[in-house]
Amino acid sequence: MNSNYVIVIPARYESKRLPGKPLADIEGKPLIQRVYDAARKSSAKDVIIATDNQMIKDIANSFNAKVIMTNQTHQSGTDRINEVANHEYWNDDQVIVNLQGDNPLMPFENIDQLAKMINTHEDSGLCIATLSTRIIENKDIEDPNVVKVEFIQETKKAISFKRHVDIRLKKKKKFWRHIGIYAYTRDSLKVFSDAQPSKNEMKYNLEQLRAFDLGISIIIDEAEKNPGPDVDTNDDLEAVRRIYRSF
Repeated sequence: MNSNYVIVIPARYESKRLPGKPLADIEGKPLIQRVYDAARKSSAKDVIIATDNQMIKDIANSFNAKVIMTNQTHQSGTDRINEVANHEYWNDDQVIVNLQGDNPLMPFENIDQLAKMINTHEDSGLCIATLSTRIIENKDIEDPNVVKVEFIQETKKAISFKRHVDIRLKKKKKFWRHIGIYAYTRDSLKVFSDAQPSKNEMKYNLEQLRAFDLGISIIIDEAEKNPGPDVDTNDDLEAVRRIYRSF
């Protein structure tokens, strides 16, 4: 695997549903360290934590992570990563993986898979890569917090992201859950982040739709391995703790 890519982990303290979650303990280590450890297993040449909080920075320094303090006014992790890219003076073709700071169980195989997708895609235009998993349970199809993605199998190009779909179509088609991990080149990230939130993005509360509105292609494939649950709520946190206790 070509290791000429970097990972940036955005870590914001003021989460709406679980404030301070990057510092939440998971079997002796804070969540942010668990995510960092997962990232270090990949082939990335560098891993950077991007935060807006001094406590998170201090904790990250304690386990010798590279940390960059970013503006507290950023509206998304993508914007935080764009600030890091400016700080590091990366070239336009630098591949960057956006690893969310709330998924400590992301397999390194998936991270490398994403970087490879960006490095090998054939389009000459701006592009973002991301992953999906098959949805089996009806409750997940009906859950608006589970973003459903539709893509063309032959080209791996995403054609829609939705929160609400018609469950009656389950007998005729497969449903895919979007996994919130991204890879992009520096130039694609800059165009995306520098743009204002688009009309469709705001209407449907889906950041991915900004890419469509900007003419940026999104390529997507099935994740090589199940990424495990994100930590968005206290229930999620307890579920992840149980998984770590089982190791």
